Amino acid sequence: MTIIRNSKYIFLLIIFFKIQIGWAQDIVLSLEECQIEVQKNFPLMKGKTLLNQSSRLNIENLKVANLPRLYANGQVSYQSDVTGFSFQGLETPKASKDRYALNLDVEQLIYDGGKTKHRIDVEKKSSNVEIQNLEIQMYQLRERVNTAYFSIQLVRKNKEVLLDKQKTISKRIKQVKSSVNNGLILPANLKILESELLLIQQQFIELNAYEMSSFNVISQLIGRQVDIKTKLKEYSINENLTPQIKVDSKNRPEYKWYASQQSLLDSQNELLKKDRSPIITGFGQVGYGNPSYNQLKDKFDTYYMLGAKISWNIFDWKSNYRKQKAITIQKDLVTSKELSFTQNQLIELGKESNEINKFEILLDQDSAIIGLHEEISKSSASQLDNGVITSSDYLEDLNKEIQAKLNKEYHSIQLQQSLAEYKRIQGI
Repeated sequence: MTIIRNSKYIFLLIIFFKIQIGWAQDIVLSLEECQIEVQKNFPLMKGKTLLNQSSRLNIENLKVANLPRLYANGQVSYQSDVTGFSFQGLETPKASKDRYALNLDVEQLIYDGGKTKHRIDVEKKSSNVEIQNLEIQMYQLRERVNTAYFSIQLVRKNKEVLLDKQKTISKRIKQVKSSVNNGLILPANLKILESELLLIQQQFIELNAYEMSSFNVISQLIGRQVDIKTKLKEYSINENLTPQIKVDSKNRPEYKWYASQQSLLDSQNELLKKDRSPIITGFGQVGYGNPSYNQLKDKFDTYYMLGAKISWNIFDWKSNYRKQKAITIQKDLVTSKELSFTQNQLIELGKESNEINKFEILLDQDSAIIGLHEEISKSSASQLDNGVITSSDYLEDLNKEIQAKLNKEYHSIQLQQSLAEYKRIQGI
């Protein structure tokens, strides 16, 4: 009984592991999953963290302007002459020619018209411009993902059609061998069919290499190894295929980049306005030396000074005005670039829309073309068996049938890719 129970457990474990292996091999990857993984795992994404860290450090440095500044300095000197005065018959004090001083100076910004605040704002917005530029580079990877993804699907469809052709020719070879043995057709017809099989094998080798290369591209983009056995989910096609050629919302990262540039230029303009504001600074000095502030007292002593100062650039020969004018021109330039991008986006959407319409029409005709070529190939196969035509004639008709089937698969994949590209151009 114990042996029987153990056998049952072993049997159940074997079934369990087989199911697990089946699940592990049956991995399905969708285009949407690829796009999401690229945005999360591509090394370029680490640049956003680095840019944020750099911006925080720069902001901390700018905030230092509001903190007091301490300077320690010392001086030892000897001068050839000093200021003095004398009266006849009267000894008067005279400053020493050698001087010694050790000072601690303090400066504290009291008012700068908001320059520090606006410098911090400029730094934040400048960092945001760089981050948005990084987002653009990341978004451009979506096109590479689309290309690799649909290339794999096209290769696999080609392999399916070639496999069907391989089976058809192998079957035909058996029949031709029989006819050759019976003296009904020449042996050369058999060799032509066998050479076609070798050609199909070469095509399989090329397709396998291209498929592996495309999988390698996807693996590099998403940051993990994707097995070549991975199944790819077909891209969903809606009933209403023809999209509207318009930009409903500015979802593309380029628009956020243009907006961040405009915001940065506005902040830089505000900072320029603050450059004309006065700066008030408090200062103090504590020292020990000889002489002290009393120049006529030749003795080491302590001393200190407290005060405030103001600086104000009253007239700058319109330099600040010209700088603001230059920023206005830059804002107009950014606006023109955005308008140009929108126009190019509409052109690309129109192109993809035409491609979608084209592949819809071609797909409607493909089935009828395949049906006709299948009838022709069937008739040619019968004529070959009866020795009416040669293998070359038969292969010519068969290749036309295969090409028609390949065209249908090509048009189907191209339709899916055009729809995906249309959404990518829209920013969806």
